[in-house]
Amino acid sequence: ENCSISITMHMGDKLVPGGTLRLYRVGAVREDDGNYSFVPTGDFKDCGLSFADVDSPDLAKELGKLAAKEKPLQEEQVGKDAVVTFKDLKTGLYLVVQNKAASGYQKVDPFLVSVPMYDAKTEKYDYSVDAYPKVDVEKDPKPTPPPTIKPKPPKLPQTGQTNWPVPVLLVMGLGMMLTGWILRSGRKTDDYEA
Repeated sequence: ENCSISITMHMGDKLVPGGTLRLYRVGAVREDDGNYSFVPTGDFKDCGLSFADVDSPDLAKELGKLAAKEKPLQEEQVGKDAVVTFKDLKTGLYLVVQNKAASGYQKVDPFLVSVPMYDAKTEKYDYSVDAYPKVDVEKDPKPTPPPTIKPKPPKLPQTGQTNWPVPVLLVMGLGMMLTGWILRSGRKTDDYEA
């Protein structure tokens, strides 16, 4: 069969064009007495991972780490219609990795697509598979708090009194007390003489 995978990038009802997707063939179909399963193939043959649960996000994540060192089978730009189609594929298990995200959006997590995919409604295998990964808006970095500025202590307003009259009044007061003391001591002497 000539297989294909069409991927539509969306966030809710909104299509998300832009970015780049890479495709890796990570598994081949193995038939054992009418039972079908996937086994690692190609660059991933010796990955040491179990393909028993191909729906596991952990398997896709681990394969995504390994894929960073490998050359992709195909790499396509996400068009204005937010769709990427990978054509001329063999049957097998494919890993899709977003190499570059659309502006303002996060990269989608790596995910697996099996070709063919069994359609329970029609009870047939579909060799043209459609996938719809969910895209999230890029998270804003934590805002840096503004620098803390220590306020200067408030300066008390002048209330009309200045400091220069204090020493002058003190000297004048002492002078008057001294004068009064002298005058008083002089009178007492005069009273005794009389």
